[in-house]
Amino acid sequence: MPIITTNYRQIPAISNSDLTEFKNHLFGRSNFKPQKAFDFGTALHEMILEPKKRTQAPAHVDIDLVQHLSQQVRADKFCQWILQFASKEQVHLFTDSKTELPCKTKLDLNFQNRLIVDLKTTSQTSYERFMKSCLDYDYDRQAAFYLDSVKAKRFIFIGIAKKAPHGLYFFEADHDFIAAGRKKYQALLRKWREYDYVPISWGLPMAA
Repeated sequence: MPIITTNYRQIPAISNSDLTEFKNHLFGRSNFKPQKAFDFGTALHEMILEPKKRTQAPAHVDIDLVQHLSQQVRADKFCQWILQFASKEQVHLFTDSKTELPCKTKLDLNFQNRLIVDLKTTSQTSYERFMKSCLDYDYDRQAAFYLDSVKAKRFIFIGIAKKAPHGLYFFEADHDFIAAGRKKYQALLRKWREYDYVPISWGLPMAA
């Protein structure tokens, strides 16, 4: 069942971001997050998916560009359809069937637990480069993890180019892409059980 919460990161269940943090822990890497890019992506997601929320974006976020990209998305026929009919920003709690670990996902757009659509801001200026970045950033793992959270069958990434001419890149994850991602997240969950890892975000204070 989906739940609504303002404290998604603090829910004591494993998210895809937590898996990235755990992977970095295993390999001795830092959990550096490019804050400016993160803040820009957050602002764009909110404008597209939660336009009534109106959170104040940090000063370094180019709001004019955010508005322009939001309009680009809303002008696309497929995006118009999915934004009209899909559930937005739903949190799902589930138990991984193989490890019995508690997990969670927050889905950008979920159409009847059949199709998941995820919005990605990108600095890539071609479809080929965006595709490469999907592998570089473990988007295959995300796709599999998100699909399995609601037992959906189809997953589409929409890359939103931050650089001119600000195109949209549509990529539907195929069977091999998802199968590779599933192997990744299942391997990390098996390791998680061995380490009994606790992500940094779980210890953050709950918002009022």
